Amino acid sequence: MRSSLFTALLGALPAVMAPQPAAVRNFHAEHVLGATFDMAVVGPTALEAARAQAAALAEIARLDRVLSSWRGDSELAVLNRSSGPHPVSPDLYRVIEACEAWRAQTGGAFNGRLGSLEAVWDGAGLEAPTADALTTALVSAQTHVRLDPAARTVDRGGAVFAIDALAKGYIVDAALTAAFTAVPAIKGALLNIGGDMACRGSAPGAAGWRIGIAPGGQADNAPAADAITLNGDRAVASSGPGSRDRLIGGQAFSRTLDPATGAPAGTRLTTVIAPTAAEADALATSLSLMPPATALAFARSRPGVEARIVDHNGLIHTSAGWPANIAAAAPPAFIRAAAPARGKPWPNRFVVSIGYIIYGGVEHPPLMVIYITDAHGALIRTVGYVGKAPERFLDSNFVWFAAWRKKTPRPQIDNLTHPTKPPGRYHVIWDGLDDAGRPVPQGRYTINIEASREKGGHGVQKIVLDLGDLPTAGLADPAPEAGSASARYGINQ
Repeated sequence: MRSSLFTALLGALPAVMAPQPAAVRNFHAEHVLGATFDMAVVGPTALEAARAQAAALAEIARLDRVLSSWRGDSELAVLNRSSGPHPVSPDLYRVIEACEAWRAQTGGAFNGRLGSLEAVWDGAGLEAPTADALTTALVSAQTHVRLDPAARTVDRGGAVFAIDALAKGYIVDAALTAAFTAVPAIKGALLNIGGDMACRGSAPGAAGWRIGIAPGGQADNAPAADAITLNGDRAVASSGPGSRDRLIGGQAFSRTLDPATGAPAGTRLTTVIAPTAAEADALATSLSLMPPATALAFARSRPGVEARIVDHNGLIHTSAGWPANIAAAAPPAFIRAAAPARGKPWPNRFVVSIGYIIYGGVEHPPLMVIYITDAHGALIRTVGYVGKAPERFLDSNFVWFAAWRKKTPRPQIDNLTHPTKPPGRYHVIWDGLDDAGRPVPQGRYTINIEASREKGGHGVQKIVLDLGDLPTAGLADPAPEAGSASARYGINQ
């Protein structure tokens, strides 16, 4: 099950930022609900911590079979094919009931009935759906849904439920409960699935768990713009297009759909702190579709809720209690180290912004690596890697791998690994540093975007740029397994 929401904590993937003591056991896994899984457990032995992780993963797998919008065999999929009153499990009933309650409380800003609308947009490919198709999908979302708590049945009345905007948070909460139930010795834990995050109990330090928040609407690898601290039983989630957009007619649009119009909408980034991950998840979506003033007023009405909203103009709006959660000032974005480049340096604040496209409609999404070579073809910097666990699949992109393997010492790539991404347009930033963190001089460089796919093809796109005192840009045509690409050298905006 994948979330339809973009979450942008620490460049789309939140993580604990502070060094952790030995008493904290950390776990990581890929492709859990279509995203990354990170869990930190405080207090127990290594064996007990492993049991806690196993309990959390087992609960996630169980609820995936119930709530997934991406599995044709899930209980939700069966419900969406049903007619009349349909008996459902306690978990599915609770999530549907919560979605309906949020729909009423937010005046329709939250809507768990947009399955038909999402299917219309997904089926339209690179073109906008017709007005008739949108109208039909919106009508289906307005039909009367009947819930019977005594019989535990749902009569969807023709609506198609799409509950990702709450279900993933519900699963995070349930997985944490399963871990604490399995191992009572746990003193505290933090669980993060693709950006939906919750903590319980004690943090490893007195200050709490430190969480980074990336700037909305910027590159996947943009540094954190802010940092917050979570203590006790708290959760955080984000919503907004960020750097992952829906491509329509060559233009980028948010993947969040407005239930009132059926069109892409939402703020640049909305981040919510709440008592539970389910509430944070639902509120992040709801508030992103409201004017900032209305959203903050609604947040004030919810106990224990704080919000940070980055609007379309880049202005930041926060609830009154948000500053109390600030952990530390974030470093400025993309300011090069004071060490001189080996030659004439780049102009101040110049970066290379690289845009690339991931195609949809394939069983196995591509593995992609974005890297920089100099005028002699030597590997200078690996900017990003998109795909499965790199230890196993690095050599799929064999052109880059051959150069990477020869480097001594090899650059660390753990911080560049991302889960396989859904179709859409993305961008990353090259900040003018090499893999050792040293500024590079002006000169000729090649931006390489290499893509390969299991049971598919392989291709490399190259954009050669002469980086000097003035801005410049270049394009690359589509290649096997990848859409068109672009690179722009100039002041980061």
